Amino acid sequence: MNISRKEFVLGAAAATVMPVMADVAKTSPFDLKAFQAAIDKYPASEYVEYLKADTATVKASLVSKPNVVVDKLESAFDEILEGVKTTAVTDRPAVWMLYNMGIVVKTREACFGIDIVHRRAKELAPYFDFMLITHNHGDHCNEELYAAMNKSGKTVISNFKDNYGVKNWKRDGGFTRAKKTFKIKDVEVTTMLVDHNDYLIDYTTAFEIKVGDFTLVHSGDCFSVDKINPACANPDIWVVHPCCGIKTEEGVKKLNPKLTAICHVCELGHKGWRVPWELGYKVKGWVEAAGYKAAVPMWGERIDNII
Repeated sequence: MNISRKEFVLGAAAATVMPVMADVAKTSPFDLKAFQAAIDKYPASEYVEYLKADTATVKASLVSKPNVVVDKLESAFDEILEGVKTTAVTDRPAVWMLYNMGIVVKTREACFGIDIVHRRAKELAPYFDFMLITHNHGDHCNEELYAAMNKSGKTVISNFKDNYGVKNWKRDGGFTRAKKTFKIKDVEVTTMLVDHNDYLIDYTTAFEIKVGDFTLVHSGDCFSVDKINPACANPDIWVVHPCCGIKTEEGVKKLNPKLTAICHVCELGHKGWRVPWELGYKVKGWVEAAGYKAAVPMWGERIDNII
């Protein structure tokens, strides 16, 4: 089934969502139905203010007015930051889902992030060797993190950031609007330009990321699977946004991933629509019905262990 953003806004997607909380209950360590209800009551304007707040203010606010949404955002970051600092990686990279489409990867030699957006994103800059950004939308790019990476001379691979902070930027800078392969430590990143929708053509950069025998494909906000053409015939993880028009259950037949990670769920900054957890699990069911493994990762969850 194909769900576009327009259809979601108009309610067509919502009409297809059936109760799947029994499935959710099997995989969630807390009451996801109550969590969704809290998200539904959390306005985008408050989320925007949260992004601007300092840590002392957020902690004081959580004491005076507990908020499970903010608490989960903060604890997810804490868990991943601790994982980045302490996880011993051998052959298989450690892969975490921070929030929205934000993925953190630690390999034997490197650490990097994809589409990292969080109030505390800048705290990851000292640990990241490089960073990837799929496209120029605020829910996929944190300006403070980008500035810190660029200032410290670290590669930021995107189709819109200049990355002139890299000393030999013509050779090592990450700005590209074409298919290109970057080799950074033990990580190989190949870019693919894909459509965000039917008028933002080649607007999003999808990434094929290889670490030894491990491959992760991150397609960002992608309208169609047609332009996602990784070299690997069986990637370990495909990170997908299921509601930009892409047919996820058909995408798995083309990409043949070992695990499809259904992300971009409950993006708090969106005023008009948020992909609910129920719909994420509905897409998971479609993927599984096609004979493939899928997951709807929670904020802060390590997803390489799901494979």
